[in-house]
Amino acid sequence: MGYGVQRFVTTPDQNLLCGICSCVVEDAVLTRCGHTFCELCLDTWLTRPNTDTCPCCRGRISKYQVSPVWSLRAIVNSLDIECDHKERGCKMVVRMESLSAHLESCGYAPVECIGCGMGLNRYQLAAHQIQCPEITAAAAVHTASAMSSDGVASFRSIDYQELFCKIASLELQLKRMKRDLEATETKNRKLERELSKVKADLDEKRDECEVLSSQMHDFDPEYTYGYAPESIAQLSFLIARNLLDKPEVVDRNRIFNCIKRCYENYARCGDDYEHDVHMLIATAYASDWFAENHRINFHCWLQSIARYRKYADLNHMSMTTRTSNN
Repeated sequence: MGYGVQRFVTTPDQNLLCGICSCVVEDAVLTRCGHTFCELCLDTWLTRPNTDTCPCCRGRISKYQVSPVWSLRAIVNSLDIECDHKERGCKMVVRMESLSAHLESCGYAPVECIGCGMGLNRYQLAAHQIQCPEITAAAAVHTASAMSSDGVASFRSIDYQELFCKIASLELQLKRMKRDLEATETKNRKLERELSKVKADLDEKRDECEVLSSQMHDFDPEYTYGYAPESIAQLSFLIARNLLDKPEVVDRNRIFNCIKRCYENYARCGDDYEHDVHMLIATAYASDWFAENHRINFHCWLQSIARYRKYADLNHMSMTTRTSNN
């Protein structure tokens, strides 16, 4: 952010104004397209999302392609400017290059009494501290300790009174710093507890993710179960490992269709896959994955498999008996 134009004794040249904040440039920098801005203004502009163009001509620029304009900075430093504390009463006019040094010692800079907290100009602070009730009360303790045995103060000069006030002021400042330090330590302890809780929650979530990952390492997100006989046992194992807690990534209706596909394709194929289908449907029926209408279908399929097996066994016995009679 640059310097306000109204603060200068003479109206600055228009070429000294920043193209972003319209103030006199502070730490002037030049872009490749030839425009001048405050260094902070341009950095702020370029840190915005998807912004890599010049504010004036919209040409493409980069913060790594700007350079300081030393001659322009020297011109700005030679201008006469009013003190930042003009509204508080300072009438000083200094060169720009001397402004920071002046502000460090300006008598109109705002300060706060350490005793009562009143806001004052810097030059008023010493006189105020002599009359401040808080500092006076603290200084009285030092005055009492300096009393002679006959009750008459050994030190009466204004110099000693000012010294006692300064000592009292420093003690009050030290007490305030201690209070602030204790408050900061309390806040830090609170933040440490919150950080520990967040770390514990993060570790718990990480463990849950690892468990879920281990559970899902054989899971087929495309739900191709039922198209190959090898997938029957895989699907059955997936349901069995999460019997009472269906993973959120699994859709129950699509899994039901996969089980239906396994039943229709392999329940009566005359080989070992019939037993795999029976195991899959029994596992699905025992799980908490499915709605009531799904479970009714499972029950019917299990009864159908039982009847088919009974018929197959009777047929096998009949054939065996017929062979033995022959």
